[in-house]
Amino acid sequence: MIVQASLILWGAFYLESKLPLSHIVAGFSVSLMTQVAFTRYLSLPTNLLSTLNSTLSILILLHANSWVWIMLACFVAISSKFIIRYNNKHIFNPSNLGIVAVLLLTSSAWVAPGQWGQAAWFILLMAGLALIFIMGFSRMLTSISFLVTFAGITLLRAFWLGDPLPVPLHQLQNGALLIFTFFMLSDPMTTPSNNISRLIFGIWLAITSAILLFGFYIPNAFLYALALSMPLVLLLNHYFTGRHYHWPREYHYEK
Repeated sequence: MIVQASLILWGAFYLESKLPLSHIVAGFSVSLMTQVAFTRYLSLPTNLLSTLNSTLSILILLHANSWVWIMLACFVAISSKFIIRYNNKHIFNPSNLGIVAVLLLTSSAWVAPGQWGQAAWFILLMAGLALIFIMGFSRMLTSISFLVTFAGITLLRAFWLGDPLPVPLHQLQNGALLIFTFFMLSDPMTTPSNNISRLIFGIWLAITSAILLFGFYIPNAFLYALALSMPLVLLLNHYFTGRHYHWPREYHYEK
C-alpha cells in the first residue's frame, strides 16, 4: 500500500498527465461508503485496509474523462466482494472487476501502460521483487509464473517474427503489467490455495493474455484475462486442496 500510495501522489503532483484530485476523492469516498454500508447492513466488521488497497489499484490503473467512471469502478469493486460470492468467499478480484466493467461500458475510460515512465517501471520491478521476499515465494507463485510465462511468450513471438530484441523488451516495459502482476495477482483472497494450482493459474493467465493481446490485439489484455479466468480458481481449489487464506480474526467474514 505504501508503493501504491506513492504512485498516486506522484501521479497527482509530478507527472505531466496528472491524476485529478477529484478522481482520488471520488474513488475513496465511494469505496469507503460502499464498504461501510454493506458491513453495517450485514452486521460485519469493517475491513478498511482491504477497501483502501482495492481503491488504490483502481486509481493507479484506471483513467477516465469523468470522475463518475472512477466512482462506478470503485462501487463495482467493493460491492462485488459482498454480492458475488461462493462458499463464503468472493470470486472476482475486486479492483480487476471494477476496472474491466468500466472499460467495457465506456470508451471514456482507459488504462495507460506507459504512464509511469522508465524510472517508475524499474522502481515497480524492484518493489515487486521485494514483495516476493515479504510474502514468500509460495504465496507469490501465481505472479511469478504469470510474468515468466508471459515474458517467454513475448520473446519467442518476437524471435519467430524476426523482430529485434528492443521490440519485445519495450512490450514488457509496461508499468500497468507490473502493477497487475505484483499488486493485483498477489491478492491472497482470489488466488488458488495450492502451489500447483497457483502455478497452473499463472501459466493459464499468461497464455490467455497472449492470445487476447497478440491474436485479438486487445490492449491490456491481462486485465480481461483475469476477469474471464477467475471462475477457474474455484475449479482448481476443488481438485487441488490447500490451506485457504483468511484475514485475521477481526476480518474473518472475508474468509
